[in-house]
Amino acid sequence: VIPSPKKLTYRNELVLPVREINGQLEVGFYEPRTAKFIPLNSYLIANENVAQAILGVRDILRKLKVSAYNPETNTGFIRDIDVRRSHSNNGMIVTLVTHENDHYDLPEIVGLVTQTMHNINGIVLNYNPHKPTDVTDSEQIFGKSNIPIWGDDYVEDTINDMTFKVSPKSFFQANGSQLQTIMDLALNLADLHPDDKLIDAYCGVGTLGLLAAKDVASVRGIENAQVTIEDARANAKKNKIDNITFYNGSVEQILARFAKNGENADVIITAPPVKGLSQGFIDAAVEMKPRRIVYGSANPDTMVRDLKRFKNSGYTTSKLLPIDTSPQTPDLKCFCVLTPAK
Repeated sequence: VIPSPKKLTYRNELVLPVREINGQLEVGFYEPRTAKFIPLNSYLIANENVAQAILGVRDILRKLKVSAYNPETNTGFIRDIDVRRSHSNNGMIVTLVTHENDHYDLPEIVGLVTQTMHNINGIVLNYNPHKPTDVTDSEQIFGKSNIPIWGDDYVEDTINDMTFKVSPKSFFQANGSQLQTIMDLALNLADLHPDDKLIDAYCGVGTLGLLAAKDVASVRGIENAQVTIEDARANAKKNKIDNITFYNGSVEQILARFAKNGENADVIITAPPVKGLSQGFIDAAVEMKPRRIVYGSANPDTMVRDLKRFKNSGYTTSKLLPIDTSPQTPDLKCFCVLTPAK
């Protein structure tokens, strides 16, 4: 296992639910696989500035007597607090996930945050009126729209002299101390050639594809989240990369369309959500006849399932490299290389 350089205070993002417990607004976590809310006052794995910002916003909400969200009745104003920090320049933004798209306390909240927390670069409101079917499901935290209400509505991080814009809701590796290692590992496993056509499926803000672009003929990045693909396109423009095209929509369906049109890919890199890859994705990927597939996963169960499916379709696993991106937790990320069976 490739160890993490930092074992504590490594997370550059925290997204925490806000609830009322015994008459007081609290932030914390849900106990795994339960609906039991556990208030917390310290966060050992979070960057110190991120943890301080979370608790600072909590105290401001308490002072103003802002109502916390109740998922059972679908009432209350503040649902979640998201603090995201740039690993390279320490800038931070606060996103307030709310049940209402406006509130009489918002100007006071913004005023107190900006007066008392001078390392905050921006405040964003994310409106989510929907009652969650599962309070522990991270995919149900955010609503569709981000509304900037003060300062920046993104952070920027730098890798290999490239700058990447990351908005609220966009996925970006939270362990900054492993970010460079992950990028280097994935690109080394891809073994890219100058005439390669590369597909980066579940491309996020375009990090891997943009870093790889100088070493290949062309890159296509696919991502289902619109705000994330907007970041990716902005990052390509900012870094003056013109041999990359980004596609927004169902990753499986777009890949299947490429395959149906007879388009090939020399290398496919994919790092899907924890649910893993669908059979349709695997069928389309195999149909495009890549000489190499690099698969990154944070869920060993779905990864094993998917590797079996690839094997049944004629691709075998030649390398498997685990990397610890989440110390002090049971989570482990793994990268593997799949090649056509001989």
